[in-house]
Amino acid sequence: MIKIMTAAERHTTHEDGIHSEFSFSFGDYIDPHNEHFGSLLAHNEYTLQPMEGFDRRFHHDLVIVHLVLEGTLTYEDDTGKQADLTPGMIHVLNTGSGVYHAERNTSASEAVRYLEMWFLPAEPGLETSHYQEVYTEEERLNRLLPLLGSSRGELSSPQSLDMVMYSSVLETGEVLEYSLAEDRRMHVYVTSGHIEISSDDGVFDVKAGDAARIHRRHNLTFKGNSSEGSSEVILIDMP
Repeated sequence: MIKIMTAAERHTTHEDGIHSEFSFSFGDYIDPHNEHFGSLLAHNEYTLQPMEGFDRRFHHDLVIVHLVLEGTLTYEDDTGKQADLTPGMIHVLNTGSGVYHAERNTSASEAVRYLEMWFLPAEPGLETSHYQEVYTEEERLNRLLPLLGSSRGELSSPQSLDMVMYSSVLETGEVLEYSLAEDRRMHVYVTSGHIEISSDDGVFDVKAGDAARIHRRHNLTFKGNSSEGSSEVILIDMP
């Protein structure tokens, strides 16, 4: 089964220079019919205006992934970790038994736009840890580049999540294929452009800000369909 969630269906808030788009129930937004998708508990897109952000807050037993789309995001936490995250970097925080962390836009002139995703970890109570990697547009051009992996997968990471996260920059007319196993799910999110997803269930148009939630076995085809330039997409294969 393939279900398309459009950008217009996301819950939107704007307060104190922070624009938020929530794909699932989060904070004060509660939808009992839309609380998670498999092990993906949150999928938020934020835009922080200059000098805005989130002060330190406490989380535990979550794996939090940051992907910056535009600008520079400054991350820090009470383990002493500090990082300036830019497009082309993935940052993963395994909160483990607990950590206070903050994300801010320290630029005085430019906004920052980024994705924050929360996953259920493989096991609770682990030691807090970080994972960070750099990737290029060339590595993702017309192919699925694994950014984060698991025991299933193409790329290992300290988090040992039962999932694989891919990123692709897909030129118009180019096609990628993927076989999703019977006991797996896939979350597809288009960060820019326009793609077409084909399977036995039909053909689906997915535009920037839209997501596709895919259940069970599928032979999937992804086609770049943007009228201007290429399309960027994130795919997550998970239980």
